[in-house]
Parts: sequence; structure tokens; C-alpha cells
Amino acid sequence: MTVPVDHSRPSSEEPEPAADHTAEDDYSTKPGIEDRRLLLAAVVIAFIVLAFVGMFVLTALGGGSDYVPWNG
Repeated sequence: MTVPVDHSRPSSEEPEPAADHTAEDDYSTKPGIEDRRLLLAAVVIAFIVLAFVGMFVLTALGGGSDYVPWNG
């Protein structure tokens, strides 16, 4: 892989372009994962419940099971 050598590197003496920060682009004001902890926990719990319900439904649709733990 070749790299063109005719591109000049910006010198450290040149000022950096001014950043245009608006309220929408400022990441320090956006809520992070810490602020959405309850929502994340609810989604995880919902997926776990959905998985168990799906196992029971698929077992019932597949003919069920003869194993009954309380029937000795």
C-alpha cells in the first residue's frame, strides 16, 4: 500500500480551526448510559421474561413434557 507524499502536514504553529459547538452537538450535556440505568434494566428483564415465556410456549407446542416434579 502506498501513501502519497505530496500532502503537507499541518505545522504546530498554525492555529487549529475554531470548533462550532452547538447545544445539540455538545456531548457533555447528553444523557449517558448512567442516566438510563432503569430503562436498560427494564429492557434486560423484559428479554429474560420473553425468553422463558418462549421456552414454555415452544414446549407446549411441541407436545409438552411428561415430567411433573410434584407428582413423585
